[in-house]
Amino acid sequence: MSDPAVANQNSVMQRLRMETRPAHDRIEAVPFSEAILEERLPQSLFAGQLTCWLRVHQTLEGALSASEDDAVQAVWKEEMARTSCLEGDLLHHGEPAVSSEAEAATDRTTQWLESLAQTEPRSLLGCLYVLEGSKMGGAILRKHLQAAYGCESTHLSYFWSSGVSPMPDFKAFKERMESALPDKRDQDQVVAAASGMFDHLTDVLMGLEAGA
Repeated sequence: MSDPAVANQNSVMQRLRMETRPAHDRIEAVPFSEAILEERLPQSLFAGQLTCWLRVHQTLEGALSASEDDAVQAVWKEEMARTSCLEGDLLHHGEPAVSSEAEAATDRTTQWLESLAQTEPRSLLGCLYVLEGSKMGGAILRKHLQAAYGCESTHLSYFWSSGVSPMPDFKAFKERMESALPDKRDQDQVVAAASGMFDHLTDVLMGLEAGA
């Protein structure tokens, strides 16, 4: 019989879930998301978040699409891109408020992603994991955003407004990740990048709050 503990150690998705927990908890503790759930986030700050997220997605998705790394090509699918969702949503939420702190944090994030693309391209899959995982809570956030801003779900397309569960797509993503990343050294890079992505996005949210 196989040892479940050994199997978990060999699972990149299990490692991502467990080893990024401290970084995940830090971003969850930022009051920005709490303000969304309490429906008291100014719409200009929400538009600011979308603006910063757009730059991050443009950089990451561009790097993934251009990569010749075999693991990246095995995992990344063009239909996973959400840049167009952010561009469309931004048309409906007014003038974005983006502080200099948030601008600087977003700059650091995109520069870091560009560096990873050059030096450790398959580590970008850890960054993708963070953004794919965010789809799970998208429907919950969307309901509060709709209530706060009185907008249609189609104006919140980044937050999974299709009405179809994201779980089947995420399950397929998990399967591709497991198949493409059996090597521990590759997994180490991917896990480190995922934690780094959480930390960079935390800095962006804190920068947005600093300008409130």
